[in-house]
Amino acid sequence: MEQEEAKPIRQRLRQSRAFIFSLMAIFVIWLVSSMSEQKSFREQYRIYFDGIDNEKYATLATDSILALDITSNGFYAFRRGIEKNKSIHIDVSNLIDRTLHDIQLELDINEYIDIIRRQIDSRGVSAVKPVGSTLGINLSIRECKAFVPNIDNVVFQFDDMSGLCGFPELKPDTVYLYGSRGVLDKIDALEALPQTIKNIRITGLYKIKLDTVWKKYPDLHTSAESIDIFLPVETFTEKSIAVPLHYSADKNVKRIQLYPSTVTVKCLVPKRLYNSIDATDFEANVCIGSDSINHLQPVVTRFPANVRVKSISPEKVQYIIIQ
Repeated sequence: MEQEEAKPIRQRLRQSRAFIFSLMAIFVIWLVSSMSEQKSFREQYRIYFDGIDNEKYATLATDSILALDITSNGFYAFRRGIEKNKSIHIDVSNLIDRTLHDIQLELDINEYIDIIRRQIDSRGVSAVKPVGSTLGINLSIRECKAFVPNIDNVVFQFDDMSGLCGFPELKPDTVYLYGSRGVLDKIDALEALPQTIKNIRITGLYKIKLDTVWKKYPDLHTSAESIDIFLPVETFTEKSIAVPLHYSADKNVKRIQLYPSTVTVKCLVPKRLYNSIDATDFEANVCIGSDSINHLQPVVTRFPANVRVKSISPEKVQYIIIQ
């Protein structure tokens, strides 16, 4: 009884398999037939113009995409659809008149159709027709414009007992932009990006990034995207120096006695020059006028360029006019 029931089940399975195989065969036949039909497909290719001296010429404008209507079978379309590298190169070196400052080229695409067809996958292709009739290129001889970078946006933060000693130097001190005259005229200055260089404690080169304003214009190139600044740095130490106090007064004042007659100047001096810096390197003064009060504030009027004055003691001095 069970064997008799199993026979219809096996028969139905064989029929189902036959039906599925029939459907698959029909689908394959339809697919092959459909893919074999000639159809038109539009494709876009990246166009590269070879033979241009990019060191000499700036490219102001160019057609970068070439569209083609391609008649082929479906297998071609599928194959091209999975390919990523779709580019065509055209050599224009023999079209550039090197005696001209500005060059405008207009290429008739039909004249280059054979060159184009040799660079595309032509298997199954029966016809290639360009969309549009011309390709354009505008070139201009590169010129040079020099800039001294503005570093006002840069903040230098020295370590507590370190500081600048001498003058900083930019390396390079000049940055050049290369491009067409019209575009170079649009840029008036090159500036450093706002930035802070922290914890400076030793002499050396520190990198400064420039504002890349030239990147707004594709045909511009620069000699440097960043510069270095050389900072001569000193390590300082504190020193107190007794300095004689001088005065200036009205011409009718004959003689003045100051109390005290010396002041203590507390300053930061380069560690390596600690022993060589003394009172003769400083001058302190008070100014006495007809309306001066009895207490005057002394001022250090002369001191070495590599010394930082922190304070003067006392902050006020007295004087007596001697008749």
